[in-house]
Amino acid sequence: MIAPVTSQTILPENSPLRNNVAVHTVTGGKETSPMWMSQVSTDDFQEALKLSLRQHTILGAFDAPLRIEANLIDLDQPIMGFDMTVTAHARYIVRTEDGETAFDRTFVSPFTADFSSNFLGAERLRLANEGAVKKSIAEFISALVKDAAADPTRYGAPPAADPAPAPGSAAQTS
Repeated sequence: MIAPVTSQTILPENSPLRNNVAVHTVTGGKETSPMWMSQVSTDDFQEALKLSLRQHTILGAFDAPLRIEANLIDLDQPIMGFDMTVTAHARYIVRTEDGETAFDRTFVSPFTADFSSNFLGAERLRLANEGAVKKSIAEFISALVKDAAADPTRYGAPPAADPAPAPGSAAQTS
């Protein structure tokens, strides 16, 4: 369930996210019951999130200044079918050291495991669950990287310095 690194999620060297985010709270997963449908546990969701953030050079130490709260709100699952589409609903919040909310979005991420992916329906459902969660994490990371690039000060980066005046400009000669 690890989200792949893409051209949109590669961090610039000066990103305030680089090795600066801790996974603080993860909730909402459900254990799979042997008598019922496949689920994604909270522990599996947390591990996938951490591994994905590490792969993207975002994950920092537990006491990092930015903290993620993630909630796997729901997995919409079919009861049966040839093609199994699961939709993950997950909310991701990133807070700064002082508790301010820098990022807060809910992602609705469908994924389909078609009949050719596995003959067994229970296995297709497991693949669809994992695919939906992986897609949710990938969408979160992509949106987070884009948001931090657009407004790095919200994530703790110092404000950009005013550029030095050009030689001979009015600002320099006065």
